[in-house]
Amino acid sequence: MTPAKKVSQQISNLNEAEALLGRIGDAMVALVNVFEEETRLVKAGKLNAAAELTPHKTELASNYLLEIETLKKNAPFLSRTVPSQIDELRKAHSAFRDILALNLKVVATAQSVAESIVRGASEDATRRVSPTGYGANGKIQAQSRTAHRPVVVSKSS
Repeated sequence: MTPAKKVSQQISNLNEAEALLGRIGDAMVALVNVFEEETRLVKAGKLNAAAELTPHKTELASNYLLEIETLKKNAPFLSRTVPSQIDELRKAHSAFRDILALNLKVVATAQSVAESIVRGASEDATRRVSPTGYGANGKIQAQSRTAHRPVVVSKSS
């Protein structure tokens, strides 16, 4: 993929318009490929491998956003010059948003599961070291839910 040009780029002819839309399309395809790979890795539980995609994904997203800004600044000209390609881009962008939404849902679910596991481990560790005793009223005291012990997680596995 070619690097994005400056946001202030003025599009003034059909070739430049088509080139811009081509770069946006290429950027979307590249991002979709990365999102699908990340989604696959997260679903497979390969979180470290999924995390390694972040720098590439960030670079692609940055280039995509720069190209979109160029499109926005030249929207009137592009709408007049290549209206059918703009409509195709809108449809492609709608599908792109759906893929992104799925990716975000999978990543958020993985994060929630990981947080639940760590929270459960912390509560278990706290419960094991908390003394059980009787209060002044002769009843067993409930353990405090607010005081959690720190938990160390090994990233080697």
